[in-house]
Amino acid sequence: MKSRYTRILSVLLCAALACSILVGCSTAASSSEAPSSASSSASSAASSEVLPDSTTRADTSGLNPGDFDENSIFSITGTSAAFEPCLGWGPGVSGCSLKSVIAAASLLQWAEDARLASRTPDAVQEAFYNWYDTLDADEQESFAEAWTMIEPDALSLLSDKESMTGRIEDAGLDPDALPGCTLKNWQALQTVLDDCVPAVGQ
Repeated sequence: MKSRYTRILSVLLCAALACSILVGCSTAASSSEAPSSASSSASSAASSEVLPDSTTRADTSGLNPGDFDENSIFSITGTSAAFEPCLGWGPGVSGCSLKSVIAAASLLQWAEDARLASRTPDAVQEAFYNWYDTLDADEQESFAEAWTMIEPDALSLLSDKESMTGRIEDAGLDPDALPGCTLKNWQALQTVLDDCVPAVGQ
């Protein structure tokens, strides 16, 4: 009887041991598969994301006004400031020779900054008249008289600056910075003014 119980106990122990081994193998297999599944899920998630294209450029087309015209009056600025030194004096006025140099230098610089050679004559003329038409009759006459001195002084600054060194320095200007304008930009202004400014005495 005792040996029968012993055999039954042995069978039960063997069964329990077998179950333990099976459970352990199953757990190990599950553990080894988990990282693989996690990696697979991560790869799938990464592949489903849309990565930014570093070569894509921002759309700046809306920043460029397509109807901009470089010959438009609105693109020529600084007219009043440029012509201001041309007013309030004329031939025979004390210091007029120095004032003429200052006015010529101002107009030369404006012609260069505004790139008048690249504008149409109509655009340059309109820019001039927008300033000239604000003057009263006496100021317009004063400018016409001053122009007879300013024009030759501007040409001298362009072609024979050395002959004007004394007047340039006496006017408080920097000879090294003059004329500061190309001939073609000055001629674009000179041509318009010769046509628009009334002859003195008319």
